[in-house]
Amino acid sequence: MTQPPDLIVHIGHYKTGTTALQVFCTANRDLLARQGLLYAERPLKHAKHSALALSLLHQAGVTTLMHGYQANRPAAELWADVFAQARAQAGGTLLISSEEFIRLGAHPAAVEGLRAAFATAPDLRVRVIAYLRPPQAHLTSWFNQLVKMGVRVDAFEAAIPDQIEAVHWDYARALRPWVDLVGANNVILRPFDDALRQGDALFEDFLEALGFSLPILAQAPQGDPNPRLDDRLVEIRRALTNSGLARPVAEAILTRARAALTVEGAALDAIAAQSRAGIEALTALGLEGFDPAPLLADLPRPRPPAQRDAAHLVGFLTGELAHLRIAQRQLALRLARLEQHLPDPAPDPAPDAKP
Repeated sequence: MTQPPDLIVHIGHYKTGTTALQVFCTANRDLLARQGLLYAERPLKHAKHSALALSLLHQAGVTTLMHGYQANRPAAELWADVFAQARAQAGGTLLISSEEFIRLGAHPAAVEGLRAAFATAPDLRVRVIAYLRPPQAHLTSWFNQLVKMGVRVDAFEAAIPDQIEAVHWDYARALRPWVDLVGANNVILRPFDDALRQGDALFEDFLEALGFSLPILAQAPQGDPNPRLDDRLVEIRRALTNSGLARPVAEAILTRARAALTVEGAALDAIAAQSRAGIEALTALGLEGFDPAPLLADLPRPRPPAQRDAAHLVGFLTGELAHLRIAQRQLALRLARLEQHLPDPAPDPAPDAKP
């Protein structure tokens, strides 16, 4: 019996290595195709197929977090093209990927748009794969991402109920529409944890879950394609975004904050070793009543991270105040020079003068 055309939809979740997987699939398209897994060529942008999801969200009236999406083609047309690519695989499998798919669960009208599209392709077998991480870890990472992108958000505790879509903390809402559309037996859920960040673990896990193997010659992305903003800078970046400062000014301040938090601990390691050697040398002298144990238990070391970071941020803020004072003086000097070239103002008329 001929196998129906196979379409796999990787729907995220956000912050579960999706960008790394997309870059990997794009870079290794030919190697994966030899196994019968083709990473769709259309509509591909930045290694992902987000237009397929964003077109449905746009059609449903969503306006937030659309990343500058331009509705150049209707959603039905984009999906018809994907179905055609799947049918052309001759027994192979077509893969599409975008973390934007997970948002459909927050917008029922977008789900109905996808249902209508799927209804035009009853000959396809559609499977869905998603990764999930513990909710708190996910929310912390997503909040970090929003701040990094320059989205104006409230503090973490206020942003979750008011500004973050429920699919980020209600996983049933995120996944139930997909189960309804393709059936529970066609939905693959995988746990995401730090172990998958090591080497090729994520790529191997992803492919094995789909019934494929990691190509021997596959090339992994160099570095993290979507690096996390340093957690110590999140509130500074959020405050700068919400202040409405021009982006170049905000970026310059953030750069100075990042530099302020850069701490070198190697010098203290050497000092601790020297201190230990000194105490041990005293012990060797055989001094009466000398107990080295309490001294060796409390050798020189950096302060606790929170205390150290607070001290450096105080220094950063003090430096910013000095920066503002210098800028204020420079502006005052420029104004004074400009005023020197202005004509003298006309004298005020005498009190009893008549117009």
